[in-house]
Amino acid sequence: MISRLGRLVCLIGAAACASSGGAASRGGGNSNQWMGSFRPAASAVNASLAPATPNRGTGTVTVTVLTASPARSQVELSINAGAGAVNQVAWEIFTGACGSPGPSVAGQSQFPPISVSSTGDGHLRTDMPFTLDKASTYHVNVYWTPRANDMNDVMMCANLQQS
Repeated sequence: MISRLGRLVCLIGAAACASSGGAASRGGGNSNQWMGSFRPAASAVNASLAPATPNRGTGTVTVTVLTASPARSQVELSINAGAGAVNQVAWEIFTGACGSPGPSVAGQSQFPPISVSSTGDGHLRTDMPFTLDKASTYHVNVYWTPRANDMNDVMMCANLQQS
């Protein structure tokens, strides 16, 4: 009886270790998560909207698909636009790589502006009504203005990679 109980405990323990190991492996490579690091846009065309010095904006973005139906994703952005550069910036996610004119993944009004502090830091976490297709490529633009109007207003861009 004790021998059978011992075997049962070993089997349950082995099953628990196997399932937790599998979960840990999936957690590290969550195929529903996309990440990117922002790089400055090549140049600022509009001097009234952008600083005269080269942009040194930095930051990261993470997109996590929450549900496929209904389509929901959580987006987390953290940027630094430089001290005193702007108070609020727009951002948007597009198909294709940085610089490509691909369509947006959601309507422009779905992307809330990022408030930027006097030190240039801005953070945003929001749930949005879209998902990302694993077979496609995507990028995120951050703009000098509070509304994404023109490719000339792009401050920085991040190509999203599945993690």
